[in-house]
Amino acid sequence: MKIRKCILVVDDDKDVLLFLGDRLNALGYDVLTAGNGTEGLETLQSQSVDGVLLDLNMPVMGGMTMLEKLRNLSPMPPVIVMSANDHRSELLKAILNGAIDFLIKPIAQEELVSKSLRLFQ
Repeated sequence: MKIRKCILVVDDDKDVLLFLGDRLNALGYDVLTAGNGTEGLETLQSQSVDGVLLDLNMPVMGGMTMLEKLRNLSPMPPVIVMSANDHRSELLKAILNGAIDFLIKPIAQEELVSKSLRLFQ
């Protein structure tokens, strides 16, 4: 029996969490969600994940701070960061800080599928 991979989605927008959760479930992933970086790190203390989809702009703890803290994990799960089109410099900074790729909001379903299947295997 094949074990399903688990993806943590961290975003403060409930609609984005639902959209990404539905699409990732349809691809065969188990999905955990968190509303900010603090909740995401708390989830990672008790759950092992195969990848993280991380919004950069959130209250309480933003994605860049969470990404910095994820770098202390061994091994660090693959991280795809997400942000709006007008925050491209932040996306590139996140790549330099350890993210493996990015998605620009609004997220195109085809791009989500392609990157998830390629990077979370």
